[in-house]
Amino acid sequence: MIIVNFKRYVSGQEAVSLATLCKKYGAIACPQLIDLVACVETGAECWTQKYEPTAEGNTGTLLNHSDYRVDTQTLEKTLLEIENLTTCVCCATVEEGMKIDELRPDFLAFEPPELIGNKEKSVSSEKPEDIRQLVSSVTCPVLVGAGVHNAQDVKSALEMGAKGILVATDVVKAKDPEKELRELVMAFSNSK
Repeated sequence: MIIVNFKRYVSGQEAVSLATLCKKYGAIACPQLIDLVACVETGAECWTQKYEPTAEGNTGTLLNHSDYRVDTQTLEKTLLEIENLTTCVCCATVEEGMKIDELRPDFLAFEPPELIGNKEKSVSSEKPEDIRQLVSSVTCPVLVGAGVHNAQDVKSALEMGAKGILVATDVVKAKDPEKELRELVMAFSNSK
């Protein structure tokens, strides 16, 4: 599973083009709300970057990622309110992830803030023990994000028990987003 969070990096036709690439490679697109309808029209599976009760066409939502952090009470209330959407809740630490797991999200994404957007270090290379601990301590599938930028990062994350990745900078800001996304997707195939 690959989720591509567009953040505020792209919009308009750039967002639609990126959603088209996500469809081509089987990744989930997370565009800005203003681009959601156009991105859904590409046929890509689209999630929102935060819970948007009025959104139409999305099949899931990210919650608590670095651009839209929420307190535990708000998170709990939001998860209870959401119906018929897949949820992926981001956590910054193992301890936070264990608390969030009690709220029963569909997925948990581990993203240490100090590694978000890093082009040299990744969560896989810098926090392997944390990934293993989180995977073994929670009931929902774990994704990893923060600095994931190559096939080795994906392979390492999968070997540690992660079920997928959450990326933004590496793909969205790449000179060649298709090349970057293809490399990450191929890492899943080569890890089986």
